[in-house]
Amino acid sequence: MNLITHLPYLLKYAIQTHIEPRLSYASQYANMEKRLIKTIVKAYKDVPFYREHFDNLHVDINKIKNVGDIKLLPFLTKEDVRTNYPKKLLARGVDLKNCYTSGTTGSTGKSINFAYSMQTYMFYLCTNLRVYTMIGYKPWYKVAYIKYTPISTLHIPVLPLFRTSHIPSIITLKEQMEMLRAAQPDMLIGYASIIMDIAQHLTEKDRKYIKPKLISVNSELSTAEERKFICDTFNCPVYDEYSTEETWMVASQCKYGSYHLFTDNVHMEFIDKTGADVPKGEIGEMVATTLRSPAMPFIRYKIGDLGVLSDKVCKCGRKSPILESFEGRADDAFILKNGEKISSLKLLNTFTKFIKSDPELMNEFKFIQKKVDYATILLVPGSGYDNDRFNDLITQLKKILKLPFNIDVQFVKKIDNNGGIKRKAIESLVKRS
Repeated sequence: MNLITHLPYLLKYAIQTHIEPRLSYASQYANMEKRLIKTIVKAYKDVPFYREHFDNLHVDINKIKNVGDIKLLPFLTKEDVRTNYPKKLLARGVDLKNCYTSGTTGSTGKSINFAYSMQTYMFYLCTNLRVYTMIGYKPWYKVAYIKYTPISTLHIPVLPLFRTSHIPSIITLKEQMEMLRAAQPDMLIGYASIIMDIAQHLTEKDRKYIKPKLISVNSELSTAEERKFICDTFNCPVYDEYSTEETWMVASQCKYGSYHLFTDNVHMEFIDKTGADVPKGEIGEMVATTLRSPAMPFIRYKIGDLGVLSDKVCKCGRKSPILESFEGRADDAFILKNGEKISSLKLLNTFTKFIKSDPELMNEFKFIQKKVDYATILLVPGSGYDNDRFNDLITQLKKILKLPFNIDVQFVKKIDNNGGIKRKAIESLVKRS
């Protein structure tokens, strides 16, 4: 994608996303509330699913006047998204061919596809930039991303700005190390478990070339102890951010370690089992409403994660609310016969890669390691399931697992989460030594 053609939007949003967190809390709240009401009204007017859903539940859209009134609206579930995309969840007049489309398995293992306009995508990229400038990133830094797909970049070949390298998340550790030595990044960005794996295998030779000034970990739960180990190994600060594929950036750490909520992008509720808001400082289920995606808005979307909203004020100067903690995104690493651990993200990303290329291949899966050399895939096949294509996925999984490893497939109609909010898509039953 050539981002230069979208430069006016990028400049506009780059300025907005860096100014708004510095506004007073009252101003940020007022802006959020205004965008929230606009999103809901426009969704009712333009998106068939919301008009039909709200009307069936006798919701009076004219009563939605402030943030509190959002409680009058029903929740949006992942199943709603899966069964109504794209026909009913895209706003009228939106051409899918002109949108940025993507998909995810999340940690539930259920495939979800979605889309947003290119203008929304430009805003999302600028929130990415804010994540990095919050922790000290400079435009002349060389950046290496560890992701399953390349990202769009503003890099102009004649200028030493916005230089990026893509390190695929599903290649072997040896290949990742080779690419990092060649890239010599000033900033390293990627999955916490994979960067942890790299840190654990870093050699003195590697240290001569892999010397980042900053590291940003994302896409999965990481502990303070893990980030400290990575920090000590690379001798540079390590920061975390919290996002979802569907809603993009939710919160990110500043230099003082506080997770600032991105209230200009998403409105987040923290609720108990009855749907009521929990007090600040108490854990609640997180429910998100996107504020910048009119082409396919997510309204009261149950993302399945748990979090705690804080009443603290950060000394970094940003007045945005602080997310005290969040949980629910950690999966299990597979443990091989030789004791090696294979990151769950490498395995999950392999499924995601196939889901993105073949959206109808599977509806839901769970990958369970039962022995050091044996695992089962519980699979709810999609309408376009193809046995040869799924065998290609299994072949890719075996390449990642390296040692002789048996994988069988059990076709099921449904995968239960045993009453919990979330379940693991990648799970190991092998005991840790």
